[in-house]
Amino acid sequence: PSVFDYKPYVHPIYNTILKRLTAQDQDQEVKECAISCMGLVIAILGDQLTHELGTCLPVLLDRLRNEITRLTTVKAFATIAESPLRIDLSCVLEQVIMELTTFLRKANRALRQASLSTLNALLVSYGDRIGPSSYESIITELSSLISDSDLHMTALALELCCTMMVDKDRHANVGSVVRERVLPQALILVRSSLLQGQALQTLQSFFASLVQSANTSFDTLLDALLSTARGSAAAGGPASKQAFYSIAQCAAVLCLAAGDAKCSSTVAMLMDILKGSNSHAVTTLLALLCLGEIGRRKDLSFHANIESVIIELFQSSSEEIKSAASYSLGNIAVGNLSKYLPFILSHIDSQPKQQYLLLLSLKEVITRQSSYEIGKVELQDVDVQKILSLLFTHCESEEEGVRNVVAECLGKLALIEPDKLVPALQVRTASPSAFTRAT
Repeated sequence: PSVFDYKPYVHPIYNTILKRLTAQDQDQEVKECAISCMGLVIAILGDQLTHELGTCLPVLLDRLRNEITRLTTVKAFATIAESPLRIDLSCVLEQVIMELTTFLRKANRALRQASLSTLNALLVSYGDRIGPSSYESIITELSSLISDSDLHMTALALELCCTMMVDKDRHANVGSVVRERVLPQALILVRSSLLQGQALQTLQSFFASLVQSANTSFDTLLDALLSTARGSAAAGGPASKQAFYSIAQCAAVLCLAAGDAKCSSTVAMLMDILKGSNSHAVTTLLALLCLGEIGRRKDLSFHANIESVIIELFQSSSEEIKSAASYSLGNIAVGNLSKYLPFILSHIDSQPKQQYLLLLSLKEVITRQSSYEIGKVELQDVDVQKILSLLFTHCESEEEGVRNVVAECLGKLALIEPDKLVPALQVRTASPSAFTRAT
């Protein structure tokens, strides 16, 4: 540990920066540096400056209200808010929150972005000292920032919503205000074919936080989410194919956040849809994708014959439903490899007509293994060997579609087991079979 005594230097450093911070006749760059420095000094040495905070924080608030220096000051307040010292901001906190909330309306994108991040930091550290009216004002402004025209801003806005819903006891009405003002925008966003990456991840967290917040009904929320897939004339009819996957992911996260009982009843409801002979194609498609997304995150083996119910839909006349069924089976297998992987492998050999779809299911299993995911179950060596021998057997398939999927599976498997696979692939490039060489 360091024995350097920094305390004698704290006040001289502070006084020097304060002199620059309060001076008017200096370059813009010097003003901005003084603001950033003061933010750092308060964040790092604030416990030694308790008597000075009443002087310097109002000066920073004044700089926040100045159009020329406000962006730098927004970032300085973020630095202070993130300080482990929990600096006492009570003399300016409400005014800072109010200013930052108004900045969310400004045209300057960098200012809106910085304001969202700073608000998030302030709410994490000082949420217990901020009044309900400030929360409502923030939520009202956030609702206008959620759209697919700026997904990065949308992700920051949704993250801020999640932060506000964390403290259920102190802010019991936040969930209902979010449900009234932000949820309609979120349900429009989930239909967007542009939704992906961080914005999609944050939207999933948003639904999970909302169902866990006070006064929010899981059934109402799930029904609203699933209804977006069916769409309406005003919304432009049924959602796009990409939107179905987004809706299914959000529904899965929603079910898991609501607890085991709600999750089990939802899986049973989805299975009933699949068993029903008169279900609408859109409903069946969404049910398959939802089951796959839930199954990827949670073992569904206690729901008897779920794999048989899904594989029945491989006979469907709709190509989209067949594709969704193979996606669903592959993802459910990820949740319990020991039970469902042998089922897929045995059916690939015994059901030649369903080979293509079963190989797509296998591709899902391999893809989920080769991409980094928290809590995933690794493929065992013995499983990899079984998969390899099966894939190499089907390299010579007469069907080009089957060979293409085999090639994709081998490529993705090479990411997991390069030492085993790359030499085996090199050997087969010299195979007498043209199909094997091409695959």
